Amino acid sequence: MPTMAASAPNTSYSKPSTFPSSSSITWKPTIRFSLPFSPIPQNTTLYRSLHISNSLSQPSPKPTSATSASATTTSISTTPSQETFVSRFGPDEPRKGADVLVEALEREGVTNVFAYPGGASMEIHQALTRSNIIRNVLPRHEQGGIFAAEGYARSSGLPGVCIATSGPGATNLVSGFADALLDSIPIVAITGQVPRRMIGTDAFQETPIVEVTRSITKHNYLVLDVEDIPKVVKEAFFLASSGRPGPVLIDVPKDIQQQLVVPNWNQPIGLAGYMSRLPKSPDEAHLEQIVRLISESKKPVLYVGGGCLNSSEELRQFVELTGIPVASTLMGLGAFPTTDELSLQMLGMHGTVYANYAVDKSDLLLAFGVRFDDIV
Repeated sequence: MPTMAASAPNTSYSKPSTFPSSSSITWKPTIRFSLPFSPIPQNTTLYRSLHISNSLSQPSPKPTSATSASATTTSISTTPSQETFVSRFGPDEPRKGADVLVEALEREGVTNVFAYPGGASMEIHQALTRSNIIRNVLPRHEQGGIFAAEGYARSSGLPGVCIATSGPGATNLVSGFADALLDSIPIVAITGQVPRRMIGTDAFQETPIVEVTRSITKHNYLVLDVEDIPKVVKEAFFLASSGRPGPVLIDVPKDIQQQLVVPNWNQPIGLAGYMSRLPKSPDEAHLEQIVRLISESKKPVLYVGGGCLNSSEELRQFVELTGIPVASTLMGLGAFPTTDELSLQMLGMHGTVYANYAVDKSDLLLAFGVRFDDIV
């Protein structure tokens, strides 16, 4: 962190206004911290003592996994409404793979998709017209479709879904995949593919999109068995939205879309290895250690990122409890209100001077949902 040319005053601090025409505001320290670590108004804030209850709330039950010599499967319930879902097909009624795919999306709670049609994905589009639940928002380009799905995910917190055809339609999604992976945005992208017998023959509009996107997706699938569709879709949504969120690709050959099948919606998914790598709940000893460090620190700063966006209320309660000022990453903007007196706004080369100065001189940095990227 570069050293500032001039030191800040010890008694007051002028916080720059975001509006050039507005007058500057003089900020003074509270009794909790001294400048330049908490440039907040003069009024004294009373902070409650921080403690941990002896009885921590029990974490939600972890998915149980069963391991055998032949396969490893994990039982995961991704949508509680699946038990009450009513299919438009009879229990033993055969239907096209495309209809199975659309119903699998419905069972995941999808109500909006961003789909641009093409020859290899036409069966999926026809199946969408038979859905009374999903609305298709037609983009003018596949890249616009995936960025629209990304915007939907950013604003709703739910996985965004986009659909494109094979070849150039699929490759037009590449920039969106990279953006969603780097920004940790949950996306499920579905692409059409040439029939299985034509894969690898340089068929019309054939592109090995799984290989093309392997390094810019969290995971990807090439569906080679129509009976795998329910399982693949369930896994894709879980992968996209769990852990560090990101984009997942499902590539579906055209003959799979056309094949008739009676789907099995109760297939277990095999993600035991992935589940073992997910973060575990912290134990009470670690929490008590954090509380001790906070209590002993004189100049603590909170550093929050996109991982806190879905925990905004808990973050505000924590700040209210401790009175610790908050610096944010670009992705973390919105997790804590920038108008709050404890907000230092954004950290890093494009951030505020006082946020950078506060973190540089802090004696305790609490990082929540961040990855310490190169611009910080």
